[in-house]
Amino acid sequence: MKKTFVAVLFLSSFGLAACSNDSPTSLHEQLEQQVKGEEKAFTLADQRARKDEISVNTYQAVLDAGAEEIKRSQNEREELEALNDERLALLKQEETLRKETYAELDLEELQDAVNQLDGKAKTEGTALVTIIKERQQTFQTFSKTYRQAMDAEKKVLSRLTKKPDFVKIDESTADLNRLTRKATASLKKWNTLTVQYNQTKTRLYRLLDTSTQ
Repeated sequence: MKKTFVAVLFLSSFGLAACSNDSPTSLHEQLEQQVKGEEKAFTLADQRARKDEISVNTYQAVLDAGAEEIKRSQNEREELEALNDERLALLKQEETLRKETYAELDLEELQDAVNQLDGKAKTEGTALVTIIKERQQTFQTFSKTYRQAMDAEKKVLSRLTKKPDFVKIDESTADLNRLTRKATASLKKWNTLTVQYNQTKTRLYRLLDTSTQ
């Protein structure tokens, strides 16, 4: 089989940082509750990312096999299928946890608390609410594309037979790589937004702490 490569693995996701502060109770409690709610989701995402890495290496080993070796690569294929099941199970758990976390976060109440602030504190609070919404949308995009990439993997595997059609394998692998890059781009955006969230929240807390002194 001619050389075919799989796009780079998905990145690990960044988690939200907890902060202790004397900010207004309703605002502080909601924001820190979200951090707590995402802790388990972050752990699952990290576990999934580790399996992504193993999966990519195993997948490449299968693709690198020659036509005569496809049958001998059955162990790797079975390992890959098991990994895919584990990755999907972790993603489903992560999706459930994040959905519950966002459902518990009352954005209207949070926005009301922000609207009661003044000056720079209100500006930072408004920016924080926007980032929260963008993170939620970005994760949904990532999750959808990640699933599509996994379906594309299955399609490539189904073409690895004793008499493989190299053209179709290359076409399917190109689709897989495109979806992998798209999912990775979504996760990069998620990580960027997470950094922005942590930085914005820290600035907000400092402003609120200063105003109470």
